[in-house]
Amino acid sequence: MEPIEVETVWFEVDAGVTLEGDRLTPTHPVGGAVVCHPHPLYGGSRRDVVVDSATRALVDAGWDVLRFDFRGAGGSTGNHGGGIPEQLDVRAAIDVVADDRPVIVAGYSFGADVALSVTDPRISRWITVAPVLSIFTEFAAAHDARPKTVIAAAHDQFRPATELSSAVDAWRNTEVVLVEGADHFFHGAQRAIVDAIGAVLA
Repeated sequence: MEPIEVETVWFEVDAGVTLEGDRLTPTHPVGGAVVCHPHPLYGGSRRDVVVDSATRALVDAGWDVLRFDFRGAGGSTGNHGGGIPEQLDVRAAIDVVADDRPVIVAGYSFGADVALSVTDPRISRWITVAPVLSIFTEFAAAHDARPKTVIAAAHDQFRPATELSSAVDAWRNTEVVLVEGADHFFHGAQRAIVDAIGAVLA
Protein backbone atom coordinates (compact mmCIF):
# COMPACT_ATOMS: atom_id res chain seq x y z
CA MET A 1 0.00 0.00 0.00
CA GLU A 2 1.25 3.48 -0.87
CA PRO A 3 2.18 5.92 1.91
CA ILE A 4 -0.69 8.28 2.73
CA GLU A 5 -0.38 11.89 3.75
CA VAL A 6 -3.21 13.05 6.04
CA GLU A 7 -3.89 16.69 6.82
CA THR A 8 -6.71 18.74 8.30
CA VAL A 9 -7.87 21.39 5.86
CA TRP A 10 -10.23 24.37 5.96
CA PHE A 11 -11.82 25.86 2.87
CA GLU A 12 -14.27 28.69 2.31
CA VAL A 13 -17.62 28.22 0.58
CA ASP A 14 -19.11 31.70 0.85
CA ALA A 15 -19.19 34.58 3.29
CA GLY A 16 -19.34 33.23 6.81
CA VAL A 17 -19.07 29.57 5.84
CA THR A 18 -15.75 27.78 6.23
CA LEU A 19 -15.68 23.98 6.14
CA GLU A 20 -13.30 21.64 7.93
CA GLY A 21 -12.15 18.37 6.44
CA ASP A 22 -9.50 15.68 6.29
CA ARG A 23 -7.48 15.29 3.12
CA LEU A 24 -5.88 11.90 2.56
CA THR A 25 -3.42 11.90 -0.32
CA PRO A 26 -1.52 8.87 -1.65
CA THR A 27 1.92 9.45 -3.17
CA HIS A 28 0.70 9.04 -6.74
CA PRO A 29 -3.00 9.98 -6.85
CA VAL A 30 -5.04 9.10 -9.94
CA GLY A 31 -7.64 11.81 -9.28
CA GLY A 32 -9.56 13.63 -6.58
CA ALA A 33 -12.52 12.42 -4.54
CA VAL A 34 -15.02 14.06 -2.19
CA VAL A 35 -16.93 12.11 0.47
CA CYS A 36 -20.16 13.53 1.97
CA HIS A 37 -21.44 12.48 5.40
CA PRO A 38 -24.93 11.56 6.71
CA HIS A 39 -27.48 13.95 8.18
CA PRO A 40 -25.83 16.39 10.63
CA LEU A 41 -29.02 16.89 12.65
CA TYR A 42 -28.89 13.18 13.53
CA GLY A 43 -25.23 13.07 14.48
CA GLY A 44 -23.72 12.73 11.02
CA SER A 45 -20.19 13.99 10.47
CA ARG A 46 -17.05 13.20 8.51
CA ARG A 47 -16.07 10.84 11.36
CA ASP A 48 -18.94 8.44 10.56
CA VAL A 49 -17.81 4.81 10.21
CA VAL A 50 -19.41 4.39 6.77
CA VAL A 51 -17.75 7.60 5.57
CA ASP A 52 -14.49 6.22 6.94
CA SER A 53 -14.97 2.97 5.03
CA ALA A 54 -15.68 4.78 1.77
CA THR A 55 -12.71 7.06 2.34
CA ARG A 56 -10.39 4.11 2.97
CA ALA A 57 -11.58 2.35 -0.16
CA LEU A 58 -11.02 5.42 -2.33
CA VAL A 59 -7.56 6.06 -0.89
CA ASP A 60 -6.63 2.39 -1.37
CA ALA A 61 -7.64 2.75 -5.02
CA GLY A 62 -5.25 5.70 -5.38
CA TRP A 63 -7.58 8.68 -5.08
CA ASP A 64 -6.76 11.95 -3.28
CA VAL A 65 -9.72 12.11 -0.88
CA LEU A 66 -11.36 15.01 0.95
CA ARG A 67 -13.95 14.06 3.55
CA PHE A 68 -15.46 17.15 5.10
CA ASP A 69 -18.11 18.37 7.52
CA PHE A 70 -21.08 20.11 5.94
CA ARG A 71 -21.92 23.62 7.14
CA GLY A 72 -23.03 23.59 10.77
CA ALA A 73 -21.46 20.18 11.48
CA GLY A 74 -18.24 19.30 13.28
CA GLY A 75 -15.67 22.04 12.89
CA SER A 76 -17.45 23.76 10.01
CA THR A 77 -19.15 27.13 10.42
CA GLY A 78 -22.56 28.19 9.15
CA ASN A 79 -25.93 26.54 9.66
CA HIS A 80 -27.51 23.38 8.32
CA GLY A 81 -29.64 24.21 5.31
CA GLY A 82 -31.60 21.05 4.56
CA GLY A 83 -29.63 20.12 1.46
CA ILE A 84 -29.74 23.10 -0.90
CA PRO A 85 -26.82 25.15 0.46
CA GLU A 86 -24.96 21.89 1.07
CA GLN A 87 -24.72 21.59 -2.71
CA LEU A 88 -22.43 24.63 -2.55
CA ASP A 89 -20.35 22.79 0.06
CA VAL A 90 -19.85 19.89 -2.35
CA ARG A 91 -18.83 22.20 -5.19
CA ALA A 92 -16.34 23.96 -2.92
CA ALA A 93 -14.90 20.57 -1.93
CA ILE A 94 -14.54 19.67 -5.61
CA ASP A 95 -12.60 22.91 -6.08
CA VAL A 96 -10.11 21.72 -3.45
CA VAL A 97 -9.29 18.35 -5.03
CA ALA A 98 -9.99 18.81 -8.74
CA ASP A 99 -6.64 20.22 -9.95
CA ASP A 100 -7.36 19.45 -13.64
CA ARG A 101 -8.06 15.76 -13.03
CA PRO A 102 -11.14 13.55 -12.70
CA VAL A 103 -13.19 13.75 -9.50
CA ILE A 104 -15.36 11.15 -7.81
CA VAL A 105 -18.22 12.45 -5.68
CA ALA A 106 -19.25 9.97 -3.01
CA GLY A 107 -21.68 10.13 -0.12
CA TYR A 108 -23.64 8.18 2.46
CA SER A 109 -27.35 8.63 3.33
CA PHE A 110 -28.06 12.40 3.43
CA GLY A 111 -24.60 12.91 1.93
CA ALA A 112 -25.49 10.53 -0.90
CA ASP A 113 -28.62 12.51 -1.68
CA VAL A 114 -26.69 15.77 -1.77
CA ALA A 115 -23.93 14.19 -3.89
CA LEU A 116 -26.47 12.98 -6.46
CA SER A 117 -28.00 16.46 -6.66
CA VAL A 118 -24.73 18.03 -7.81
CA THR A 119 -23.41 17.97 -11.36
CA ASP A 120 -20.13 19.51 -12.44
CA PRO A 121 -18.06 18.94 -15.59
CA ARG A 122 -15.15 17.79 -13.44
CA ILE A 123 -17.04 14.83 -11.97
CA SER A 124 -16.08 11.47 -13.48
CA ARG A 125 -18.53 9.33 -11.47
CA TRP A 126 -20.73 9.16 -8.39
CA ILE A 127 -20.45 6.44 -5.75
CA THR A 128 -23.20 6.52 -3.14
CA VAL A 129 -24.03 4.39 -0.12
CA ALA A 130 -27.64 4.02 1.03
CA PRO A 131 -29.14 7.15 -0.53
CA VAL A 132 -32.59 7.80 0.91
CA LEU A 133 -33.70 9.86 -2.11
CA SER A 134 -36.03 11.92 0.07
CA ILE A 135 -34.37 15.34 0.25
CA PHE A 136 -35.12 16.35 -3.34
CA THR A 137 -37.80 15.40 -5.84
CA GLU A 138 -35.28 15.44 -8.71
CA PHE A 139 -31.64 14.41 -8.71
CA ALA A 140 -29.41 16.03 -11.31
CA ALA A 141 -27.18 12.95 -11.64
CA ALA A 142 -30.15 10.80 -12.68
CA HIS A 143 -30.14 12.17 -16.22
CA ASP A 144 -26.35 12.37 -16.53
CA ALA A 145 -24.54 9.84 -18.71
CA ARG A 146 -21.55 9.55 -16.38
CA PRO A 147 -21.43 6.34 -14.27
CA LYS A 148 -23.19 6.06 -10.95
CA THR A 149 -22.87 3.28 -8.40
CA VAL A 150 -25.51 2.92 -5.69
CA ILE A 151 -24.55 0.62 -2.82
CA ALA A 152 -27.79 -0.55 -1.23
CA ALA A 153 -28.33 -2.25 2.13
CA ALA A 154 -30.60 -5.27 1.80
CA HIS A 155 -32.42 -4.37 5.04
CA ASP A 156 -32.38 -0.58 4.88
CA GLN A 157 -34.93 0.84 7.33
CA PHE A 158 -35.35 4.16 5.53
CA ARG A 159 -35.39 3.18 1.85
CA PRO A 160 -35.87 -0.56 1.32
CA ALA A 161 -33.49 -1.98 -1.28
CA THR A 162 -36.32 -2.96 -3.63
CA GLU A 163 -37.71 0.60 -3.51
CA LEU A 164 -34.26 2.07 -4.06
CA SER A 165 -33.59 -0.17 -7.04
CA SER A 166 -36.95 0.76 -8.56
CA ALA A 167 -36.33 4.47 -7.94
CA VAL A 168 -33.05 4.46 -9.87
CA ASP A 169 -34.07 1.92 -12.52
CA ALA A 170 -34.63 4.61 -15.15
CA TRP A 171 -31.48 6.56 -14.26
CA ARG A 172 -28.77 6.69 -16.89
CA ASN A 173 -25.67 4.51 -16.48
CA THR A 174 -26.52 3.47 -12.91
CA GLU A 175 -25.47 0.23 -11.20
CA VAL A 176 -26.96 -0.98 -7.92
CA VAL A 177 -24.74 -3.13 -5.69
CA LEU A 178 -26.73 -4.98 -3.00
CA VAL A 179 -25.07 -5.70 0.36
CA GLU A 180 -26.84 -8.71 1.86
CA GLY A 181 -27.46 -8.71 5.59
CA ALA A 182 -26.80 -4.98 6.00
CA ASP A 183 -29.12 -2.34 7.42
CA HIS A 184 -28.95 1.41 6.75
CA PHE A 185 -26.10 1.83 9.23
CA PHE A 186 -24.05 -1.10 7.88
CA HIS A 187 -23.32 -2.41 11.39
CA GLY A 188 -20.70 -5.10 10.95
CA ALA A 189 -20.81 -4.70 7.18
CA GLN A 190 -18.32 -1.90 6.59
CA ARG A 191 -15.93 -4.29 4.86
CA ALA A 192 -18.58 -4.87 2.20
CA ILE A 193 -18.51 -1.13 1.39
CA VAL A 194 -14.73 -1.20 1.01
CA ASP A 195 -14.94 -4.27 -1.23
CA ALA A 196 -17.77 -2.85 -3.36
CA ILE A 197 -15.97 0.44 -4.00
CA GLY A 198 -12.71 -1.39 -4.64
CA ALA A 199 -14.43 -3.57 -7.25
CA VAL A 200 -15.96 -0.53 -8.97
CA LEU A 201 -12.58 1.19 -9.23
CA ALA A 202 -10.46 -1.88 -10.02
